[in-house]
Amino acid sequence: MNAPHARNTNDYDLDAAGSICPEIGVMLYDDANACTSGWASVGGSPAAYVRQHSDLANNVIWITNGSFSQYVTMGLRNVHNIRPLTFFRTQINQIGTDLGYDMSGANAATVAPLISEIATRVFKLASTSYEWKPGELSNADSLYENIKSRFPKDVTLKNPALERALQAAYQTDSALSKADFVPNSVFLTLRINRLTHAQRVLTCPIPDDGWEYIPLQRLPATSKERLAFCLQHDQPILAKVEIDMARADSDYASLAAFGQKASARMALREWVSHPELLWLVRFAPVEIKEVYRSHHYKTLPEKMRMPRQLIEDPLLQLSYSAGLLAENHWMSLACDEYIKLKKQKMLSSRAVWLRAADRALCFTLAKKAVDAGFTVTGFGTGAIRVRVQRSELLKTLEFCIEHSLVCPNMQRLIQEDDLEYAA
Repeated sequence: MNAPHARNTNDYDLDAAGSICPEIGVMLYDDANACTSGWASVGGSPAAYVRQHSDLANNVIWITNGSFSQYVTMGLRNVHNIRPLTFFRTQINQIGTDLGYDMSGANAATVAPLISEIATRVFKLASTSYEWKPGELSNADSLYENIKSRFPKDVTLKNPALERALQAAYQTDSALSKADFVPNSVFLTLRINRLTHAQRVLTCPIPDDGWEYIPLQRLPATSKERLAFCLQHDQPILAKVEIDMARADSDYASLAAFGQKASARMALREWVSHPELLWLVRFAPVEIKEVYRSHHYKTLPEKMRMPRQLIEDPLLQLSYSAGLLAENHWMSLACDEYIKLKKQKMLSSRAVWLRAADRALCFTLAKKAVDAGFTVTGFGTGAIRVRVQRSELLKTLEFCIEHSLVCPNMQRLIQEDDLEYAA
């Protein structure tokens, strides 16, 4: 897949990015809430102990493990070369957990070079995968925002009612009300290979932005006919729905977690996109009230597809760094965008459809986990979150192998009885 934004690999290799790719370092604070002293490493080099952030080299972009609230409160957000622990979207601490690193105390001196090498590889891949000018790479608070700037601006729909409908259909993740800790249990994130998942999500067709509004009066008379009208369409459908989970006869209805997400409360969920409707009706009663219909489906523009640098070499499926970049790529296309002139966020139909595709893939995996006897506490962004008894750890590992999932390194969980490790 030859994307116009992808550079020819003959132009230069990963180590020849020079002025395009800055030096990357990782700073692991002794206390994530103090954000002062800690161990720092650049590009995999041996870590050095520094007393304060002002001692860090000014020509290096530093990604830290400090809490985001302190990052903002202490004004570190305004420091030219410091980035938050969420820069790669997967937090620095989670990267350590994924790979089985103990980052506590003096261990940080050993782990900082390993994390900084991963971060450097992400940047080198990004530098050769997109068109950048010097200083553009890493100039945002997050990598996905940086990548988003490489793509054309989304077209404003100029239809407030349609914009509200898209907001009400947009759900980033699903969280179930089963997250309480129970004795001798751990929470684990089981993840589809990031690169594989990104490629699957980006194959989802998206709507053309020519929309037609169909009120209830123009829809078929009965509830059953209206639902069939939507499900049988070859054109993209955005439907206003009423869902009564109390009447659901499926054991998986609560697993859908319709309108339930992990962090802040979302907009009132009264609308669903076509991909979500297709799987939601299998598990819950859905009543159609209004419909927006797009003219046709289309594929993602070539410029927005996965850079060929990430898909030409099959061995990159095994690269943690390539997975991080691939996830940030599709996330950049599935998030809202702040419009300065309007002083508000705008959401594209593309973002709604890609998120729905992601949750559909994750729901399928969550259903398999429930069938296998696990307690699922949430899903989204190519992963499911499960609570398992410690006695089920080997069973969990077998589940991951059977379904080609990536799980945290469980050696310490199994051998060292370390509950903190997976929390």
